[in-house]
Amino acid sequence: MLIEVLIIIALIFFIACAIAIMVSYIWARRQNGIFPKTMDGIDQYRFDFQKIVDKDGHVSGYEALLRKYDAADAKWSLPEDIAKFTLREIIYLLNKSSIENKYPDAFLAINISLTQLVDPRYVYFIDWLTGEIYPMNVHIEFQIDPTKTIGPVMHSRLTRNLRLSKKMGVKVILEQVSPDMKYYKKVKKYLKMLSGVKIPLSKFQKSGDSDWFYHNIGDWVRLSKDSNVTVDLTEIEAIEGVELADLFYVGNRQGYFIGKPEYLENTLKH
Repeated sequence: MLIEVLIIIALIFFIACAIAIMVSYIWARRQNGIFPKTMDGIDQYRFDFQKIVDKDGHVSGYEALLRKYDAADAKWSLPEDIAKFTLREIIYLLNKSSIENKYPDAFLAINISLTQLVDPRYVYFIDWLTGEIYPMNVHIEFQIDPTKTIGPVMHSRLTRNLRLSKKMGVKVILEQVSPDMKYYKKVKKYLKMLSGVKIPLSKFQKSGDSDWFYHNIGDWVRLSKDSNVTVDLTEIEAIEGVELADLFYVGNRQGYFIGKPEYLENTLKH
């Protein structure tokens, strides 16, 4: 009798959770008005744009990098409160830029969080972004934290939006990949749904002979080819980084050696 009661309670709890998730999802999908700004102090933030080049040194794209103004230092720097940003704030800040006028044949890479990528309004965001930066192509970059678990609900939404991105012609790039095998096993199931991975040189610098042979850039290049995804190299700070990219036939390269971030404001949009 007790077991039956517990089963009924568990079933009721499961149904209630499912209904709550469905209601939240439907509500969020209806909130398709994701413009204009909503966050207090949004004008203290801006996007700078860093150049990305191909193997021949030609500009292939730009990445939008979020910056916040520090009144004490009178400088623009990487903010610590990135988690506060929603797709709504990204739209407002991008609307102030003029990046599409400088390199119309290139792509624009936008870095968003995993939470933003699984947001039900993601499709509306892509629709707006595609039109706003036309004729530039859209690249979406995101990270998977090796220390955090992706639950079944987030996994379902992630795979759904990754597939939708491909249908919409949007390339999704997994950035800040880690060199350890544990991380690779965690993200392996998503690789075939991605367009590419982005390798940061700082994470792959040789720290010891015992862990370098198996956990290097060459392994990621090989594994990515098996999944039919491209490999980009970032954090290139010297000519050695370019030579490494040449060695592994890496297409897109990025870093301070390639070009520092710059601010491009479009006064016509104000």
